Amino acid sequence: MITALIAVAGTLLGSIVTHYFQRASAQRTIRQSFSERLRQDRLNAYNAFAAAAIEYRHHQIERWHRLRQDPDAELNTRSEAFSKKAALRTELLRVKLLSDDIRPHRLAEQAIEAIRGIQRSGAAASDADEHERRYLAATAAIDAFVQYAANDVQTLPAMAASAVDSVDQ
Repeated sequence: MITALIAVAGTLLGSIVTHYFQRASAQRTIRQSFSERLRQDRLNAYNAFAAAAIEYRHHQIERWHRLRQDPDAELNTRSEAFSKKAALRTELLRVKLLSDDIRPHRLAEQAIEAIRGIQRSGAAASDADEHERRYLAATAAIDAFVQYAANDVQTLPAMAASAVDSVDQ
């Protein structure tokens, strides 16, 4: 009789412990899946923002050259510039939705402002140096955003890092 009770108690205890560990494992798997999905979404958002920034920068350079050739081209180039900037802002919203870190938001805003400045350098021949300086500043701002984004998506999340550390030991 006592042996039977010990066997039943052992079985129940084993079931409870198994249930606990399975639940903990399932929760860890869910957290890791969520973390990886968020990392992938950030990677896509960062990439889309950088691509839109490069496209907007290219348009602003082209716009500056067109205005140097024809000062009356402002009306023709303005609507496309607004469209490119709106697309860039849309990608910035994705970045903001996927990251609670303020740093990529600031870097993205700085890139947008630097790109907007390209066209403002004036159309006079003497403004070519200023235009080149603004182009380089915009390129550097985009590069700063990309570098931060690369570090963000390449960094192993803390939860995954602790799991790797426990396997290594």
